[in-house]
Amino acid sequence: MAAGSRVGSPCVSTLSLRWVLVVLMAAVAGFGTAPAQGAAFDPVAVFTLQCAGCHSVGKGEVVGPDLQGVTSRRDRPWLRSFIRSSQGLVGRGEKTAAALFARYKKRMPDHDFSDGEIDSLLAFIAAGGPKGAEGDLRHASTATPAEAARGLALFTGALPLRHGGAACIGCHAAGEAGGWRSGTLASDLTRVYLKYQDAGLTRALLESRFPMMSAAYHDRPLTPRETFELKAFLYRTAHTAEPPVELAANAGR
Repeated sequence: MAAGSRVGSPCVSTLSLRWVLVVLMAAVAGFGTAPAQGAAFDPVAVFTLQCAGCHSVGKGEVVGPDLQGVTSRRDRPWLRSFIRSSQGLVGRGEKTAAALFARYKKRMPDHDFSDGEIDSLLAFIAAGGPKGAEGDLRHASTATPAEAARGLALFTGALPLRHGGAACIGCHAAGEAGGWRSGTLASDLTRVYLKYQDAGLTRALLESRFPMMSAAYHDRPLTPRETFELKAFLYRTAHTAEPPVELAANAGR
């Protein structure tokens, strides 16, 4: 769909009907539900989904500290306690945890992992962490203009997604990708980065956690690189002032 298509156009009407049917089928099939209990613990996937939005391994600070060498800086019992509940340690007055919270001013989520699962995750970090594509999930603020431009192209469909998923513009608008107008079938994503921040948006894109996304991408997931580039584009739209009303009204004419 062209960025300038209007809600009343035949294209959007057809697309609306199609997506209503897709979402209904997704609800019946149970797409997007949580993984089955007892699934094998994959430290690469866990780090990508739950850690990479805030931490790197050897690539500098993001939202939280760089984790390179953390297994040498902290002993294993402390790391297990901190991963399970950093705020629990802060609340008990543990000095290192309190100092980290004072410095970064972010509450790390609690993680209900077993000792073995934490040890597996720490071994992955000690070995250097993400390699290749998984390493693309850095903070959106570090994106180059070219990476944000690729994100725009992925959003509009000018660049196809690797696994064949539908372009975001079919349901959403975002900044210049929608002529600074509201989305057609789903919410406007112009300021979505400000709502979810880097870690939350990374997880939302990778996990396809919303109903319409689940239906569209459950078997056609975004790659880590696509996730980062889309996130970079949405970071740019969130930090770009909207054009004057008369320019927005004329966009797409």
